[in-house]
Amino acid sequence: MNTIDNKLSIAEVSSLTSVSPRTIRFYIQKELIDRPVGQRKAAHYTREHVRQLLEVEKWKAAGVSLDAIRAIMSGEQTSLGIPETMQRPGEIKICSKVWLAPGLELHLDPSELKLNTEQLRRLAGKISDLVSSMTSKE
Repeated sequence: MNTIDNKLSIAEVSSLTSVSPRTIRFYIQKELIDRPVGQRKAAHYTREHVRQLLEVEKWKAAGVSLDAIRAIMSGEQTSLGIPETMQRPGEIKICSKVWLAPGLELHLDPSELKLNTEQLRRLAGKISDLVSSMTSKE
């Protein structure tokens, strides 16, 4: 990296973010990140590109669709959840279902809830404890 003028090659950006050059180009095409600065062989990336890529990967890991990520990155969508307007009939949405007790299941949308696995386990445990305390007292 040329630290004086903050110029990064696509290989350097790929190495820093663990995102392949092909995926970086795809994200540029989908307008998730900015185009490189300059043209052709003089084109380069900056720390801002690295920040954008890391943010896209963060949202992707949370289960947010690329359309929703584009809205978030462009400032059109400010909430942390998936915008309702981005959900369409027939859209596949991944949810988690946790069995807590006979007759009680917890359905979670990880992309909106923003809890890690340990936090989800604690939540399910507290709900199970609450149900147990309610049924044992009656």
